[in-house]
Amino acid sequence: MHGLGHGLAALAIAGLGLGGATTATAQADDDWEFAEDAARSLTVAAVRYDSGHAVIAQCASGQLRVLLAGLPATTETSRLLTATRSGGATDTQSWTIDEGGSLTSTLPARDARFLRAGGGLRLRSAPGDSAPINAAFDLPAQSANLDRVLTACGYPLEDDRDAIPRAAPDLRLQRPPREGDVGGRPGRSLELSCIIQNGAYSQCHADHFPKAMNVRSARSEALNRNGSRLHPDDAAANEGKVAYIFVPLLIAVSREGL
Repeated sequence: MHGLGHGLAALAIAGLGLGGATTATAQADDDWEFAEDAARSLTVAAVRYDSGHAVIAQCASGQLRVLLAGLPATTETSRLLTATRSGGATDTQSWTIDEGGSLTSTLPARDARFLRAGGGLRLRSAPGDSAPINAAFDLPAQSANLDRVLTACGYPLEDDRDAIPRAAPDLRLQRPPREGDVGGRPGRSLELSCIIQNGAYSQCHADHFPKAMNVRSARSEALNRNGSRLHPDDAAANEGKVAYIFVPLLIAVSREGL
């Protein structure tokens, strides 16, 4: 996939719901395309290719999304992809599939930061996948416009935990969480990360929280996760990895008030 296209405004109108909006666009030859609609609290950065593929990051009213468009269709509801940068860095990424066939990152801040280095990016599905993916992207060398999207949603541009392998997306706890305790969405929930040590959550940290929540509540909720033990069948395979947890804001605030 080569040949970066132009005219992000057209892409945004067609694919990201900017119809009728007035957009400001900025383009540098070695950077991501960029568009924003301040009235709708929307910023978008994208890289598009002559093949019809696109990598898109958007912040809409505080909710961050990273999408891949134009990849092979599948009847699956999610994909697990191995991402490799030209410098050798790798990560295993989890994506959901929307009705239009685009892939949406389940961990958009970490996956967006993985794209910041630019250069070659290869995405591969697991061997034997019924709808295999083996895609190569040539990303821009600069990421100032991608950074603008991350910053608009309040995410840091760097995080030390990005270098730690992530735990399995279907990770189980020994004592299942209460109904409604997890299952929130990035930008709409309290976002926590915990390092798995000796089969339990440790060093739990509040990575991001909505404006409606205060720092004290976020830290308290993170501390409450320390010591939660994993299901014995999952403990060994995830030792030393980082687990990401999305706690619905209502649950987190309510528990703080108990």
